[in-house]
Amino acid sequence: MAGHSIARATPRSDFTVMIEWSDGSSSVVDFRSDIAKGEALGYLREAAVFLHRLFVQSEGKSLAWETPAGLIDFHAEELWRRTHAKSFAAE
Repeated sequence: MAGHSIARATPRSDFTVMIEWSDGSSSVVDFRSDIAKGEALGYLREAAVFLHRLFVQSEGKSLAWETPAGLIDFHAEELWRRTHAKSFAAE
């Protein structure tokens, strides 16, 4: 398996991110449960951080935010599994 790569990511005000994958598909990742864990992830509940500090890094291999606590990143494969859990389990 070659792996999944993020082509573009658009943060939304409901604390989700629309991801466009390099294969042309798209999905929405909900970060509310991550944010609810608090600690460093709690910085993402600030709209200015969530909406304006997001970027795609490592040639699409991860999604990241710059926060006062440092870089918070999520690997593309993890995000792909989250959004494709049912079809992934069927494979």
